[in-house]
Amino acid sequence: MEELKWNDSRMSVDIKLIDDQHKELLKIINTLATSINDNSQKRDILIIVDKLIEYTKYHFSTEEALFEKFNFDKTDSHKAEHAEFIQTFTDIRLKLTDYKYSRNKLAVEISQKIFTYLTTWFVKHVTGTDREYIELFKENNVK
Repeated sequence: MEELKWNDSRMSVDIKLIDDQHKELLKIINTLATSINDNSQKRDILIIVDKLIEYTKYHFSTEEALFEKFNFDKTDSHKAEHAEFIQTFTDIRLKLTDYKYSRNKLAVEISQKIFTYLTTWFVKHVTGTDREYIELFKENNVK
């Protein structure tokens, strides 16, 4: 499974605070890819997934605080997207916890589905949805 590389021209929202957090999320996602490629044990995968969920919550709280502070007109839709991601990924984590994980083809397929979901969501969110607040944040000197 190939790691997702940061691409400034495509992924940057040109706000250092947010870009740094997005880069950290990407780093965690890529750590998951490495663990999957290395056939890591279930507990190792779960540790990474937990870290991803917690850091994502932190990142979303940063964005949402800025939405509230600057009266972002699309706050509700962004919060809904954030909540949906957290719920979906929490559900995935529960399924992974319940799954009898072994180094077999099915386990690899499940891990690959998780990675594919994450990378697809990350790119769509960073290159799409997050573009909606750039102007507002810049107008308010968010750096």
